[in-house]
Amino acid sequence: MLNLKKYHIPNSVVWVTGIICALPVLLNVFGIDFGTVNHKIDPYQIAKIQEYERQSELKDFLLGRSLHTIFVSFTIAIAFLTVLLSFIDFRIKGDVSTPIVGIALFCAGLLDTFHILVSTQVIRVPDQQVYLTAFTWFFCRMFHASILILGVSIFLVRLDLFREENRKNARRFVIYSGVVFVLLTLITMKILISRSDIYTVGYPNKNIAREYDLIPLILYILSAVYIFPKFYERHPSVFSQTLLLSSFPAIATQLYMAFGSDEMYDNSFNIAHVMTAFTYFIPFAGISLNYLQTHRNEQRVIGELNREAARRKSTQDILSGVLNSSVSVIMGLKAIRNTAGHIIDFEWILINEMSERIFGIDAHSAYGKRMSKLMPHAFAEGWLELFIKVIDSDHPLNHEYYSPHYNKWLLLVGSRLDDGIALTVNDISKRKNAQKELMDSEKLAVTGRVSRTIAHEVRNPLTNIDLSIQQLKEELKTDAAAASPFLDIINRNSTRINQLITELLNSSKPTQIEVKACNVNEVLDDTLQLAIDRIHLKKIKLVKEYGSNIPTVMLDAEKIQTALLNLIINAVEAMEEEKGVLTIRTRNAANRCVIEVEDNGTGISNENLENLFVPFFSKKSKGMGLGLTATQNIIISHKGTIDVESTVGKGTKFTVTF
Repeated sequence: MLNLKKYHIPNSVVWVTGIICALPVLLNVFGIDFGTVNHKIDPYQIAKIQEYERQSELKDFLLGRSLHTIFVSFTIAIAFLTVLLSFIDFRIKGDVSTPIVGIALFCAGLLDTFHILVSTQVIRVPDQQVYLTAFTWFFCRMFHASILILGVSIFLVRLDLFREENRKNARRFVIYSGVVFVLLTLITMKILISRSDIYTVGYPNKNIAREYDLIPLILYILSAVYIFPKFYERHPSVFSQTLLLSSFPAIATQLYMAFGSDEMYDNSFNIAHVMTAFTYFIPFAGISLNYLQTHRNEQRVIGELNREAARRKSTQDILSGVLNSSVSVIMGLKAIRNTAGHIIDFEWILINEMSERIFGIDAHSAYGKRMSKLMPHAFAEGWLELFIKVIDSDHPLNHEYYSPHYNKWLLLVGSRLDDGIALTVNDISKRKNAQKELMDSEKLAVTGRVSRTIAHEVRNPLTNIDLSIQQLKEELKTDAAAASPFLDIINRNSTRINQLITELLNSSKPTQIEVKACNVNEVLDDTLQLAIDRIHLKKIKLVKEYGSNIPTVMLDAEKIQTALLNLIINAVEAMEEEKGVLTIRTRNAANRCVIEVEDNGTGISNENLENLFVPFFSKKSKGMGLGLTATQNIIISHKGTIDVESTVGKGTKFTVTF
């Protein structure tokens, strides 16, 4: 079965086709008969008619009438096709002149239809039937020339019809003009039917109607010399050019009829009717070429659009590849304003796939979504204020900060884009950690050099002191009892100084480690056992939140226990008895092992946080300030990082990452 939807045939066309096929049957049911012969014809009468038609003069007359009918029928068909194509051209191009001229040709074709109906006696008048046939020829040519001049002259007088603002009413203008032209045609037919006493200007006697045929000849010459060239000059197209060209066979038609034809269906008469058909055919060919040219232009435009679409698709694929291969998050954001014009939010118009890796946002589903819905923590960290400042001041954004929510160092670089912002976000955590590690290493190196210098300068005289004490003891054997307490004091403090120098050297030089695969949770449990007595003594609550998917880490377990023990003891000492809560956490963050030691103690001020890992910095009355320095040294030796967050009065959290 034919699939009509496949070929996009409108349903209305299918319905009209069905109605046309069924309509004759319905009209027959209602008594309408389309036959011209309603009774059986007597074969004898038919034979007499055929014998009569074989007479030479009548045979020539009937042949001439048949040819005349064919010529005029062809002319009528061309006129009807022309108006159909003119409306198609108007629908495509919106050029008002084409349907107006097409309607004029159609009306001339209607009058030619009337002419052929009179000629074949389908339309009958009581008197002078043959003469009326001849006169309708003159009037058809007169009407054809006049209505074309009228249709074209409208556009020579009313130049505003082609202005852009008037094209909106073009359809109404075409309808009104068509109604006027058709009414003029019908009035003309009515006049011709009602005036049958025109034998003085008709055939078959000596034709004196040639003087009347000169009138359309003059009109055609006027059209060819002035009107059609002017129309083509103002509204150039293939159609207007062929309209000008059609005036030449129209002139030839009138010349043959006015000066060559002496009788109906003679040589000049038939040539004139062929020329008439040619007169109609040329504008039809012109509008066909016009339509063909429009179609070719359309195909060319479609081809260019397809090529442009292909280029854009290729460019889009390249840009998409560049965006998605970028290690930075790239965003295009459009500002959303309230009724007062203030920016209250931003909407994504562009985002690449890196956003999912850094922020956990699906790039495909983020388009058109509000930033406050998918990244509320970014707004809480001040992104909205930064973006508003960029748009209001038109100054580029270059801001780096540590994001507590995303646990990353972020670099925001952006500039204004219309009423929005183009933004790139880079995760600079590795760089910042590398910088921190470099600074810590430099601090340790400087501390090591200072420590070794101090140790060298102090140990030499200290050695001399020890040797002198030993010698002094030998010299004072006789009174050893009186001198012994003082010598012990000197010896004990000398030993203490020597021990401090050893600790200083150990805290400042790179730790030698021997690593093996370790379970971090087990290392923490072993470390807590070393501090459990202190925890119980101060009645501190211990909370262990160990992750279940912690990766195995290559560690020197003994050294790491020393480092973690320092953190745990510091936490215990910072909390009040019976009120303290010590929380130990482990988790897997992007295949990295994270250990957190958190307390709810006194906290550390921002000023002290900056010096926390500096050797000899301590707020404890008996502390030397080397414990955290040694802890940091051990963790760095394991290629790990240690960070601290603290709020005075609320507590401190150390984060160790491997």
